[in-house]
Amino acid sequence: MLSLTPWLARLNTLDGPKVQLAADVDAAQNAKQNPSRMLVLGRETVMHHDMSNGADHIVKPEVLLVTGIQRRNLPLGNTDDELALLREPMLTSLINWIPDDCDSAIKWQRGQILSLKSHALFWVDVFTTEYRW
Repeated sequence: MLSLTPWLARLNTLDGPKVQLAADVDAAQNAKQNPSRMLVLGRETVMHHDMSNGADHIVKPEVLLVTGIQRRNLPLGNTDDELALLREPMLTSLINWIPDDCDSAIKWQRGQILSLKSHALFWVDVFTTEYRW
């Protein structure tokens, strides 16, 4: 199973709110304060590697980075994009980085609104990598 400890260490060197671990996306949306940044281990796809003696598997985990910002009304023409300012350094830091326990560089797969609640907007970015097990 992929360890998110190196991910946390790398992301917490950046400016902004501290990145924390969450058990699932629901827990990530229960942040006590916003802005918030939470790492969640997503699904892991396991493929058997046919050219081995039966003990080699390629694991492709998804890692979700949930970013939450406070919802507020801004005047028309306001160009402040708090979400983009929080996401950009994290994306730059993670994309093409190879954690010690992985065999391939991290790839960004997609980003989308996770939920829009009365008090906050939550955005999720999905990253993948792979390792042999």
